[in-house]
Amino acid sequence: MTDKLTGIIIPAATPFDEEGALSLPMLEDNLAKWGRTNVRGYMVLGSNGEFRSLSDEESIAVVATAMEHKGDKTLVVGVGRESLHLTLGFLDRVAALGAGVDYVSVLTPGYFAKLMDDRALVDHYTAVADNSPVPVLLYVAPGFANSVTVSPAALSTLAAHPNIAGLKDTTASSMVDYFVSVGGRDDFSVLAGSLGTLMTCLTLGGPGGVVSAANYFPAQCAEVTDLYFAGEGHKAVERYLSLLRLVKATGAKRGVAGLKCCMDLCGFSGGAPRLPVKPLSAEERGEMRAVLVRHGIVEP
Repeated sequence: MTDKLTGIIIPAATPFDEEGALSLPMLEDNLAKWGRTNVRGYMVLGSNGEFRSLSDEESIAVVATAMEHKGDKTLVVGVGRESLHLTLGFLDRVAALGAGVDYVSVLTPGYFAKLMDDRALVDHYTAVADNSPVPVLLYVAPGFANSVTVSPAALSTLAAHPNIAGLKDTTASSMVDYFVSVGGRDDFSVLAGSLGTLMTCLTLGGPGGVVSAANYFPAQCAEVTDLYFAGEGHKAVERYLSLLRLVKATGAKRGVAGLKCCMDLCGFSGGAPRLPVKPLSAEERGEMRAVLVRHGIVEP
């Protein structure tokens, strides 16, 4: 694993105003606040970034903003599209912005799910890695890709590519198999794709995770990995379990809509999700706020 991926990466939400327009000032505000915490970096244009709801022009504006305001943090950019042609085209547009992107992340294509066998995925990712000016991270998130995953056998082949640096695992049960598949390459990082698998990842020797809860609890998420790598594993587990319970009762409810609501309540700029995704109701927002008040996260 590499230092640039060790710790917590925030899969950054993309803020929209009340009219649904992209708000770069809100994103800048979040980056400034996140930057004062001990998170390792940011991933823009991921699922929590609602990248499917952005135009390419908006996506490039998000990347440029993140590049300008990332400070000393690692920056990962999601470039995956449904075809290799479009993926490489968008990758070229990101590369044209200049230096500042540390990794690109590529979600598995999923529209033609039955045709996404090992051969198709290996060829796809190999072509992206051959053409990318920065290292590539595989993004395996079956919940957002019509249940398509990278098999352990395919990963074993792809991990041999010198420009494929790791994998973000958002599957329910593939992590152990993924670690076995990449055994022998100590510079390949298997990252947890959710808070629920973060401790498993750390225990297996992984560097940390790309954790949605870090959008609204960045310092608390970073504390878990900081404690773990400082040799305080028992304390890290205690903090982790406490945090996991709090997240399940707050920002983990209702997907990106709950995430953005929790961000707003915690002093970040979540904004509304883009329609047709509905924001939380006033009642749901009140219930979430009550939990945060009880835990001392926000004032009564």
